[in-house]
Amino acid sequence: FQVEYIERVMDTDATQAQAQAELTLLRELLRRELGEVRAFITQLRPATVDELGLDGAIAEAVDHLKALAGLTVTTEMDAPAARLSSRQRMVVLRVAQEALQNVRKHAGARNVNVTTGLEDDTWVLEVRDDGRGFDIGAVAARGRRNFGLQFMRERAELIGAQLDVRSRPDAGTVVRLAIPTGTGTGAEESR
Repeated sequence: FQVEYIERVMDTDATQAQAQAELTLLRELLRRELGEVRAFITQLRPATVDELGLDGAIAEAVDHLKALAGLTVTTEMDAPAARLSSRQRMVVLRVAQEALQNVRKHAGARNVNVTTGLEDDTWVLEVRDDGRGFDIGAVAARGRRNFGLQFMRERAELIGAQLDVRSRPDAGTVVRLAIPTGTGTGAEESR
């Protein structure tokens, strides 16, 4: 549509400045959309957890967020990925990627913290931002489907994990994935 509009402007006796302004807008639109396409491709074909390890794959997702959004992102990867099965590690990566995408697209955050840790027999991933937050109850009450949140919840359910999203307007958002690692659910499954 933008190209057609530029062609019409060029066909009239419009000034070169008008055409240049339209081309500048088109260039910015294409750059933004190209960034979106690259983000989708990265999510479809991420570096495998087997190649980089879980911490390395999460670090790559963090680096991607930093490059696209220029945010300050800190990481504290204290939980041993060996406690998780191959399937659990993939879910952790996908949830981390989706949470980081949501920060980039919706949060308006300046700072993000990605952590992993152990709490008793539970392996925990947490993605916390200082962005605008949102009213979870209001979103649910409007019946608005949030595919990102739904995607993360369904992935968590597949591995018997719990996904908790806490947010309030003007108070940031925390996405927390808790995976029980009791007997029979950890690294033994990946063998």
